[in-house]
Amino acid sequence: MEDYTPYLDPQFREEFGEFCAVYRERGSHTFEEPALRQRLDPDLVEEWIEQMIEPGRIEGNWNPERRLVELEREGVVAEVLFPDFGLPFELYSPTLAAQLGYGARTQEQVDAGDRAYNRWLADFCNTAPDRFAGMASVSFNDPEAAIKEIHRVKELGLKGITMPTFDEKLPLYAEQYDPVWSTIEDLGLVLNTHVAISSTSNRWVGTTAQPPHPACLAPLFRGVVVFYCQQLLDHLVWGGVFERHPRLNVVFTEQGSAWFAGKLIEMDYSWNGSFLRRDVREIVKRPPSEYFQRQCHIGSSLLSTAEVGFRRSIGVDKMMVGVDYPHHEGTWNGGSINYLQAVFGPNDVPEDEARRMLGETTAEVFGFDTAALAPIVDRVGPTPEQLLVAPSQDLFPRGDVHKPLAGATIF
Repeated sequence: MEDYTPYLDPQFREEFGEFCAVYRERGSHTFEEPALRQRLDPDLVEEWIEQMIEPGRIEGNWNPERRLVELEREGVVAEVLFPDFGLPFELYSPTLAAQLGYGARTQEQVDAGDRAYNRWLADFCNTAPDRFAGMASVSFNDPEAAIKEIHRVKELGLKGITMPTFDEKLPLYAEQYDPVWSTIEDLGLVLNTHVAISSTSNRWVGTTAQPPHPACLAPLFRGVVVFYCQQLLDHLVWGGVFERHPRLNVVFTEQGSAWFAGKLIEMDYSWNGSFLRRDVREIVKRPPSEYFQRQCHIGSSLLSTAEVGFRRSIGVDKMMVGVDYPHHEGTWNGGSINYLQAVFGPNDVPEDEARRMLGETTAEVFGFDTAALAPIVDRVGPTPEQLLVAPSQDLFPRGDVHKPLAGATIF
């Protein structure tokens, strides 16, 4: 947390120093012991401490050199980086803060923290610019200020914007945001949504009544958090944002993949076959699935065996596999190559489809230079023979490998 200090505007540093003292006592990233004990069985926490924390494997969250070591250990050559919970002035993740009844950051702290994070992230990515595509953190609370920060983000060399939360009284399709969407598409930045970060509501779900058991908190929160994130697609389509901004490139990350297949059928039927007023086409001029095909991709992390089996209904050319380093629910439990074999191997995935899902689409969407990455691929990349054969045993009895199609990655 203290590493952000030189990146903060000077007028916030004294206040931030006081916050850091509190953070050292009470704060926690989602992959550190205090946060994990809120949601995992004790034996899993101890295993994580032994295998990840004590050997220093989580240090890649803030140390780019260590991150590259860990990525290569897992056969990963390049990655898209998201804002992790633990930004300046952020004591807990938003969902954990809501569970614990902890007050949110002020808007001034959010904006100052975002600027500092984006400067820090640019330096982080510049240690290996061919291998990192950074997603900036920008609040849209003040559209004019957001536009200025988006221009700075582009100048810093970051590749995209993480969509924030929106006030329900001022949804993302409100005309005030049109200049923001225009700026993002004109600058060629990717707009990336991510569960628990991006939402149609800034009203973080909490509960005034105590649950029957602490373990019940996560499933009580999960459905609403995922709903608000997935509802962004409705707002972008039915709010006319995609129609008005045809070059806006949107990725939906870590909120499941399979829901898109049924969702797009449902949306198209609403547009074409239901009793919905046909003059909706004055705003939504194309079938919703056409906007998705033209402007959207899926950050499919963490991928399940069922989702890979359903890939052609979801869209092989739309799915981009993620590994979620260094979170506990990532592929690092048992090894990424083992994990990918567990989800690809049983599904008889052809090599061309695997290559598309594991890297080619991501390179196209985020602008990775595959020629520059080729020597690293040759050195550390897994082979088709390692990934496209069924495993001889189940190494992942718990977690996302066996997640059903309807699930979304939260636990």
